[in-house]
Amino acid sequence: MAGQYYTSDNLQAINSVGYLMKRCGILLTQIAERRFETQPISFTQWIILIRLTQQEHITPTELTEHLGHDMGALTRIVDDLQSKGLVVRGRSETDRRAVQISATAEGRHLALETKKFVVDLANDLVEPYTAAETDLMISLLQRLLVHMEGISERKARA
Repeated sequence: MAGQYYTSDNLQAINSVGYLMKRCGILLTQIAERRFETQPISFTQWIILIRLTQQEHITPTELTEHLGHDMGALTRIVDDLQSKGLVVRGRSETDRRAVQISATAEGRHLALETKKFVVDLANDLVEPYTAAETDLMISLLQRLLVHMEGISERKARA
């Protein structure tokens, strides 16, 4: 883009990409948590479990970065999942000081079984759009994500 899109005069919440993304994320989490009220896990717990169906184990630090929760909040969530027998904590085979979290067979099963709630929500979210519009939205969000990750990495190195 040639020049800057936003100025002090035209930036408002209703047209701010950052505000709109944050507001949509908050609403998405609230709606999803309500849909999970009848389930033995919360939506936030599901996010951890589904991630562990795609990755055998993950460190608490990786999970905090993925979820955006602080370590204290993550510890409480993982403690609850562990008390339900859905995850286990273990030592890394390559670094005995490091803790890794893994889903149990029951945790993987529950994550996949409750995925239908998230699939239904995702379909509800894109219902007003055509398939082409949905594909475009996904493509733009993926590009934005890559761009933001680059910004984050550059700031971390600076």
